[in-house]
Amino acid sequence: MDKQAALINTSPRLRPLLALMSLSAVALLSACGGGGGGGDVTPPPPPPVDVAEVAVLVKPIGNPVASSSGSQKLATVKLSNVGKGVAETTDFNITADADLQDLKVLNCSSDNSASACPGLGSRMTVSKLQPGSSLTFDVAGVVKLGTSKVINVGASASTTNGGQSSSNSQSVGFKVYSVDMAVQVAGPGLTVPIPAGGSFNYVVTVSNKGPDAATDAELGMDMLSNPSATAPTLGTITCSASGGATCPSVLKMGVMALPNVPKDGTLVFTVPYSFAPGVTQATFFNTSVRASADTDSSNNSSLTGTP
Repeated sequence: MDKQAALINTSPRLRPLLALMSLSAVALLSACGGGGGGGDVTPPPPPPVDVAEVAVLVKPIGNPVASSSGSQKLATVKLSNVGKGVAETTDFNITADADLQDLKVLNCSSDNSASACPGLGSRMTVSKLQPGSSLTFDVAGVVKLGTSKVINVGASASTTNGGQSSSNSQSVGFKVYSVDMAVQVAGPGLTVPIPAGGSFNYVVTVSNKGPDAATDAELGMDMLSNPSATAPTLGTITCSASGGATCPSVLKMGVMALPNVPKDGTLVFTVPYSFAPGVTQATFFNTSVRASADTDSSNNSSLTGTP
């Protein structure tokens, strides 16, 4: 038994004082949160408030894109509210590299009647974009003929209320290409008559000086002489390719699509004709080539004939 207990047992007059001290200690411990080591109780957080979350998506209409001397539609840009609250006021910007001239926003469409399109421009203010709704804009510009590089179109958005999603800005690059297609036709020539019943070939050479590949070129070949009983008979056309070019799968007179003619690529078509025995006739053979983004039209056609 310790000294305090012994003192209490031997001093009955101290017992009421000791009991009062014990009650005070219990009251103090209770006021401090009990004896479990706790402190101030943290109140629960307030219920979440619905906020707006704006997002943008830039999508090129084509990639690659042909350079051109005129304006063309290049991309669509979508502004969306992916949050749960109304985006009261949204600052929306569409930008492009300096190589894209005369940047224009052509039109706007909304997928929600309560979300109105703003006045069109490269910088717009959108009011009350509803949750789950989107506005889609068409973007056009002039990419100077002869351009061969990557050009970027971007968009950014911020709203005055709520959070910001990770996709509230985006920039997309697309390749702009240019080509220089040329065609040349060779034949017997106008100074060497074809003998009656003779055979001869027209040789058509298509080339691309670049700087980029032509993937949408077309070759036209036409016999300009009027059809008649004495007209020469067309034989089987053949094609040979070099420099990575690809021959058409179907060879014919008229217009043929050329699948791919890279820079410095060449296609050579041999077009054979023959006259019936005892027959000859003057003929004219015309060729032409066309492709998007062709920077020089002076070498796009060639004509020859036979006397």
